[in-house]
Amino acid sequence: MNTPKLAKLTSKNQLTLPRAVVAALGHPSHFRVQLHAGALVLWPGRVVTVLDEPEAAMMLEGRAGSAPK
Repeated sequence: MNTPKLAKLTSKNQLTLPRAVVAALGHPSHFRVQLHAGALVLWPGRVVTVLDEPEAAMMLEGRAGSAPK
């Protein structure tokens, strides 16, 4: 899928992506977004919660490696 496609930006700042592009990526529900050299870059991402990654939550709180209370 190297043929350029267009995505539509709505008045509410939402992007509508072509079905073929989303299908080729495995139908992700979330995308990571970055600006790179004046271009918008999207790639499949996932939402991670404390329930998914408890060790990451402890690192954010500064407790990584400490004993549970």
